[in-house]
Amino acid sequence: MAIMAIIFAVIVLQFRVIQNSWDSQVGAAETLQNGRVLMDHLYRNLSKAVRITAVSGSAETNGYVEFQDNDANNIRYDVNSTTNYVQFGAVGDLSELAGPVSQLQFTCYDGNDLDTPITDVTAIRCVKVETTLSNTGPGQDKGFSTWAYLRTNFQDDDTGGEGWTISKPYEPWLEFDPDTGMEPALVHMSGTKYHCAYRGDRDDGYACIFTVDTGDWSVSASGFLEYDTKNGGAPALARIDDGYSLCAYRGDGDDGWACVLYELGAGGLDKASTVEFDTEDCWDPALCKIKTDGNDHYYLCAYANTGTGVQALVLQVTLIPYVMMNLTAGPAFPFDVGGTSPALSKIDDTHYLCAYTGGYGDGWSIVLTVDTVDWTVCGVTLFGFDPYTCVAPALSKIDDTHYLCAYEGADGDGWAVVLNVDTGNWTISQGTNFEYDTVQGGAPDLSKINNTDFLCAYSGPGGAGMAVVLTVNTGDWTISKGTPFTFDPAPFPAPALCQIDAGHYLCAIGGTDAHGFTGVLEVTSGVPPLMP
Repeated sequence: MAIMAIIFAVIVLQFRVIQNSWDSQVGAAETLQNGRVLMDHLYRNLSKAVRITAVSGSAETNGYVEFQDNDANNIRYDVNSTTNYVQFGAVGDLSELAGPVSQLQFTCYDGNDLDTPITDVTAIRCVKVETTLSNTGPGQDKGFSTWAYLRTNFQDDDTGGEGWTISKPYEPWLEFDPDTGMEPALVHMSGTKYHCAYRGDRDDGYACIFTVDTGDWSVSASGFLEYDTKNGGAPALARIDDGYSLCAYRGDGDDGWACVLYELGAGGLDKASTVEFDTEDCWDPALCKIKTDGNDHYYLCAYANTGTGVQALVLQVTLIPYVMMNLTAGPAFPFDVGGTSPALSKIDDTHYLCAYTGGYGDGWSIVLTVDTVDWTVCGVTLFGFDPYTCVAPALSKIDDTHYLCAYEGADGDGWAVVLNVDTGNWTISQGTNFEYDTVQGGAPDLSKINNTDFLCAYSGPGGAGMAVVLTVNTGDWTISKGTPFTFDPAPFPAPALCQIDAGHYLCAIGGTDAHGFTGVLEVTSGVPPLMP
């Protein structure tokens, strides 16, 4: 018995050593995996940031960073003081990402000096992130670090739009539909993939997938789908997730229709969950994402009805991939009889700026409010920003209270103005109207380059496809322009834009003989982007 007791005592000690070793290895593996996921998440999101808006000091070990993404959303990383987990998400709506951590440290630099830390958000071009993940087992904690360069930030050359040059890095552009490719809409999905919806052959609704080769900037098309065999006018697109997009359009009977487009495993496209959200008519719909709540995705849709004028409603997509999809529409809110051609830009989750053509062809705007309980829409005071002419306006967010609006103005020329939203009472004011094309400026579309510069594509003199950089002076909210660039001489292209990166923009047009064309526009600054 004594011998057996001695043997068991020795064996138990060995088992304890083995168990401790196993727990240590499991803890180390889990810590390593969490660290890799966290570093990849930080790198991918920070490197795509338009600008840093707030950051902790370089000595702060439980730090934070806030930045603006390409959709003008304010995003934040910080540490939950209770659980010590890293949090991520829209400001005010964070979710735990990885952890626990004992360090999350952000050190920022400009593009020319990687030795001197800075906190001036207007000059930050490079962010170093250091974190230490706590080992949940008996092993040691593990440290990780990564660097992220803000590719979408450019050094300001203080020359306004004149400091920018626009070109086509790859020619010829792709003729993606040799029959008809009018009124295209674009949305970025994931990586180098983009969905395109357009009015195709016999005015039916068509969609396809564009893939951009970032080596030579050529574009290929695949997965063609005829999503409506009766009508598909003026489609608008919004991303749901990496493989699903929402399309609203003028469908059968000129009524308002919407459907979910989704990618197939073989690289094709299909549609599901169609809803007729207006049984009378629908002209020039616009979409803007409100938010995602679990499996539910909410979108504001504004459009024109001949009888009731411009109105807005909420479309809800319930999506469980490979299981079910459902699309429903809420009640419509009419806000200006006779109005047409609405454009939308998100202010926050419950407020949206809408610019549109008024009943007399003039320019009007309104802040729409979405009730996120019953998903109804309402609005406050209307504001007229051009008393003469405004056709087919486009909007792009400058900051939380200022928005650039481009439109076809008096005499069919190209005009732009900065709209200012008072977030206290949701009223609107404006800057000085600017005529960026004195001959013609039809059907403009806008894409943000940085905090003050915007690429504007439009139908120029003779209907040719034109592009110009518009620069906003954030001191007095005046606008200047660069040298216009003709990218397609064919008439009436009605261009659509979608940003690829800070210097490249996917453009789709209805070009020669109304065929569909797409290609890349390259925008370069007078001062090159700041590289670490």
